[in-house]
Amino acid sequence: MNKLYEYNQLRPFMRTGDLIEWASPTAIGWIIRKVTRQKVNHSSLLLNLDRFEGLMQRRFILEALENGIVLNLLSERLKKFGGKVYWSRLKPEYNPKRPQIAAWALQRVGTAYDYKSLFANVFGAVSQDAKKFFCSEFYQMALMSVGIKLEGKAARPGEFGKYRIHKKAIQIL
Repeated sequence: MNKLYEYNQLRPFMRTGDLIEWASPTAIGWIIRKVTRQKVNHSSLLLNLDRFEGLMQRRFILEALENGIVLNLLSERLKKFGGKVYWSRLKPEYNPKRPQIAAWALQRVGTAYDYKSLFANVFGAVSQDAKKFFCSEFYQMALMSVGIKLEGKAARPGEFGKYRIHKKAIQIL
């Protein structure tokens, strides 16, 4: 079976603002999951740019990686990834906010990675920092920028379920 079969079946339903979460098979991924007691260790923001000519059926992600906030083609990341990946759809009541989520998030491309908060997160939740981001903090701040209430400290990967803003996660890889 094609590695991207599930993703290709679900891709038409994926929309800007949805959450993509990753369970990496690496040692660092395992450590993050162990510390957070979650099944995932990385979060990213989905972008559907279908309105742009030539990008129909393409899905991108914005994610905080070691070099800061970067834009990646989701299918290319999935092809190279050896772990599990989950897609969580924002509930329909947030549909009007999707364009503003994209606008805020795209303006953060190149923003530095928040290593300090990532390491502090090992010892407990940290406050959000709007100048630098780690992965789930970036996703959380993108939603908060449009008024979606996500109270408390910076969320860790796998903790978005507590906010009840997404439909049930679906494994796509």
